[in-house]
Amino acid sequence: MNKKAVIGCVSVLGLSAIYLAGVYYSGQEANKFIQQAVEQAQVQSSGKAFIHVEAKPGFYTSSYQVVYTPTELPESAEEWMGGRDIPFNLDVKHGFLGAESTLVLAEGSLLTKLKTFQANASSEPFVMQTQQRFNPFSKQLAVSGEFETDQFVVQSEEGTATVGAMQMDFDQQGRDFTLDLVMQDSGIDTQDYKLSVKGIEGTESGRLDHDDPMQAVMAETLEALFNIEQVLVESDKYNVDAKGLRLDVQQALNDGRMLTSIGYAADSFQVVEAGKTAPAFIDPNLNLTFDLDFASTRELAIMLQDMQGEPDAMHQQMESILAVADSVTEKGIGADINDLSVGWEGYKAQGDAELDIAPFQASEIMMQPDKIRQYLTLNAQFTVPVAMLEAMPDYNPQQISMFVQMGFVQKQGDSYKVELQLKQGEVTLNGQTVPM
Repeated sequence: MNKKAVIGCVSVLGLSAIYLAGVYYSGQEANKFIQQAVEQAQVQSSGKAFIHVEAKPGFYTSSYQVVYTPTELPESAEEWMGGRDIPFNLDVKHGFLGAESTLVLAEGSLLTKLKTFQANASSEPFVMQTQQRFNPFSKQLAVSGEFETDQFVVQSEEGTATVGAMQMDFDQQGRDFTLDLVMQDSGIDTQDYKLSVKGIEGTESGRLDHDDPMQAVMAETLEALFNIEQVLVESDKYNVDAKGLRLDVQQALNDGRMLTSIGYAADSFQVVEAGKTAPAFIDPNLNLTFDLDFASTRELAIMLQDMQGEPDAMHQQMESILAVADSVTEKGIGADINDLSVGWEGYKAQGDAELDIAPFQASEIMMQPDKIRQYLTLNAQFTVPVAMLEAMPDYNPQQISMFVQMGFVQKQGDSYKVELQLKQGEVTLNGQTVPM
């Protein structure tokens, strides 16, 4: 055998050895990842369910049977399912420094039942496929995958219910994560009413508070946006039509403080008697902001998470919980309504509120709830154009005049205004002290 042939054989054997080592490492890491995931699920399900796993590890592939058994189910649900056990099959293929896994519902009475409601009974009711990538140097795990469900149609004497098919894509790179969700139209159709929900989609991204996702408790940063194109309810008495519903969440850390902004909005919202027409509320909007100390809030979240499924533990450790809660409240809390507004017939009502909570001890307030007022500072206002009120179907000018005379409402030019303040335990409404 010449030198080139020897070198070639050695090279092939070397590469094969490296590849097999990578596959072996992937198998070990995949098994470790699944074991950690099961342990985490068992902790979170403690007191609520049992999780049993049977593993068949292999070199190139591994298989697992996971059985999730709730401790309690409504009798009707247990009878419909044919028992409380919910079995899953998990198959894992090991590759070079990576693995691919597929999770599906296993054969059983529940799968047989679900097949009768599926739009496409030849497919799985749901399937989750993930790709894990292992870095032997940084010890970091990257996970990406897809979760898909079929469309389900349930028919009975009362009517028909449709749950749209869903697809969710997710990606986890160390602390960083993203998620995208799309769901087809869903609804209920009965003799008394009809409900339809269209255009559900969402996206989320952020950064966790721990390098190991399995040990993460909460997000340090978060950006999320969820949309619903339309929610329509039709009945013999009333029709409700909400369009362009949105939920927007933004969270960031700033100098040790966790600043969270939550926005609820819609393009329009309409409630009208059946067979009649009426204007819709335009651009209803509510935007809230919360300001908390991150480190102490995380410590409290860890403690509460450890007590999940153990109601007695919370009572036994109430003193410890209050001590951690004190560490949150002693650093001050902020809560603002940045925008509360709604449009009607070309006019717009708008308000805002700023609430500051001075440092205090939660344990003290538990014993003397009335003392909380002395720590609160509130400035809130809301303005409604006169013409907007006059355009309302149930507008009552005598009632509004009575509210003005009693001081509950102020007339300022072309608008009505309400101002509410709270400072050092004293409440004022439109400048007048309110007895407490």
